[in-house]
Amino acid sequence: MRDCFNIDEMSVKDIDETVHLEEIIFSHPWSKKSIESTLLSSDNICLVVYDSEKNIQAGYCIFTTSFEDADLCRIAVLNDYRRNHLADRMLKKAFEKLETNGVKRVLLEVREGNNAAITLYKKYGFEQIGIRKNYYSEPVENGLVFLLEIIPSITTVH
Repeated sequence: MRDCFNIDEMSVKDIDETVHLEEIIFSHPWSKKSIESTLLSSDNICLVVYDSEKNIQAGYCIFTTSFEDADLCRIAVLNDYRRNHLADRMLKKAFEKLETNGVKRVLLEVREGNNAAITLYKKYGFEQIGIRKNYYSEPVENGLVFLLEIIPSITTVH
């Protein structure tokens, strides 16, 4: 695996490319206005991953936060960049930021048939807490609801 990927906080300059990825990846993409307003809310965590060799945005993730709770609203990686652990690396960085910001719980919904994502979420300790029947369309599919309780890191000083 080549390691020419940089993960950074999303900025206004990344919005147009994020909108483009939304349109490629999701059957119901967020609008530019939705992405922009989410990004501009200082409590939210929005990350992008770039292929630094090709100068291409390969993916992004968006968490909205409210006090001690966060929702993983979007995480996406272009098909050509999957299997490079980019979603995993974005989640790791996002969780560090969420923990620093005092977030204690993270919720998400995922398509019932998205086994790769479900495996990744379980790796981080997410547990399924519910099913939303026919939550997704195009194609119609159940949404699984997952919850992660974040346990703050314990540091021992000797």
